[in-house]
Amino acid sequence: MVFGIIFLCFLYRFIDNNGLPRNWPFVVMIPTLLLNIHRPDGKVAQILRRSNGTFFYRGLWFTNTSFLATSDPENVHYILSSNSSVYLKGSEWLKHFDIFGEALFNSDGEASKRHGKAFHAFFNHPQIRQSLSKVLHQRIEEALVEVLEYVCRREIVVNLQDLFARHAFDIGCIMGMGFNPGPTLKDSLMRDNIIQFLFGSEGTYGLTREEIKRHLSMKQMEGGLHIPSNYDELSKLTYLHAAVCETLRLYPLVPFEFRSCTKPDFLPSGHRVDRSTRVLIGIHAMGRMESLWGEDCYELKPERESPSKFCSFLAGPRICPGKEVSFLVMKATVAAIMHSYNVDVLEGQNISSKNSVLCKMKKGLMVGVKKRWS
Repeated sequence: MVFGIIFLCFLYRFIDNNGLPRNWPFVVMIPTLLLNIHRPDGKVAQILRRSNGTFFYRGLWFTNTSFLATSDPENVHYILSSNSSVYLKGSEWLKHFDIFGEALFNSDGEASKRHGKAFHAFFNHPQIRQSLSKVLHQRIEEALVEVLEYVCRREIVVNLQDLFARHAFDIGCIMGMGFNPGPTLKDSLMRDNIIQFLFGSEGTYGLTREEIKRHLSMKQMEGGLHIPSNYDELSKLTYLHAAVCETLRLYPLVPFEFRSCTKPDFLPSGHRVDRSTRVLIGIHAMGRMESLWGEDCYELKPERESPSKFCSFLAGPRICPGKEVSFLVMKATVAAIMHSYNVDVLEGQNISSKNSVLCKMKKGLMVGVKKRWS
């Protein structure tokens, strides 16, 4: 065991190439991949930072694991927007996500356009917006708040990741299918980023609370509890919106996006892309580049400008059609919790990210909850 650890440390010294993968004979860059399999998002961010935003990873020739990784904003815009018809999800994507069939998530070309129009029409319909406000209010008042009140009364801890998973999943199913499906837990964009925002920084927390007090009408419930009563007013909470965007910059739900090039091409950075080359878009890395966000790019600062470099919902024709709905759910949930409760992270937890296509914590997040108003 000890010999194995010493050997790996020794090997890592020789594999490390100023933060870039070393291209070995026969095994090419596979050793770097294996040594960082537990933290792919962090390693990709480091590599792209050291290579000015674009790097070609070489895998074994017979495994089809080579790809071009980029977080260069001009390259990303070119791939997702101005030349999106050349960079498609492709057959490899479909192999991994065949469970979604021919839905929007897997579609390309004309099929993607048709699905996209249908989803945009659905989410922007006035009746859907009105229904969403009713469902949000009902789920916050009758479900989320009920759980938090129970936790307060019993003075117990709760897994906030699981709680938000259920909250977001219920809202999605009621809006999409018309009924609450039961106790099944699923992952969601809202869950993970509400958590990250709530514990981002004390300064952000305090300023957002003050903004909620100034601009948001509240409905009083039993025990002095208050929840938002008019979700149209959420648009006034500009600092809260900026804080959610900043959280998504640092912790995007999907750290990577893959595309497959359909014909020989050159990226704006000058890199050649051959036909069938897989391209990895480093969304997580893009949010942590000093050249884009400054030397303090690892800090949560809602005051930071969030221009076109913000890519957590993708861009161009494939931008997430549920973007505005996601923002509404996140802001309504954050406002209800921050106005009425103090949430404290349980000390001594080993909080680490799960090796997954989605950004989430391995064991969730255990917290204590106390009412702000007695």
